[in-house]
Amino acid sequence: MDQNIADQYKLAFEDKVHDWNWITKIVSTNNPYLTAFLNSWNSAEQITDSLLPDINDALNNPGQEIESDSVTVDIIMHKNEVDFYDDVKGYVISIPLQDFKEIVTEWRNFLKTTPSGGLRVRLFLKKLLG
Repeated sequence: MDQNIADQYKLAFEDKVHDWNWITKIVSTNNPYLTAFLNSWNSAEQITDSLLPDINDALNNPGQEIESDSVTVDIIMHKNEVDFYDDVKGYVISIPLQDFKEIVTEWRNFLKTTPSGGLRVRLFLKKLLG
């Protein structure tokens, strides 16, 4: 991934360990709407099968509007931008479509990874020490 994009959006991926020894993958950015949208797309398969093809269609057809949504954030991809809409506030922000594609691709790749060794050790110790 382009480090400038990672820095610009303060992109961070985390394997979060919950008290009940359950791990979830989360993403955070400096844009709460982007963060909420990405976290709602928490299946690598759904991203590969649905979201990335939509992004590619939008890149190949900049005059076309392609919509996608999550529980609280909707997006419209068009004219090489992604417009974010809050269910209450309406339009809130836009980001370049190419940046969005890189971020979504990295998020999908992270979702495919297994938790880091350190997390498995912590889970083992939690189980062992009760």
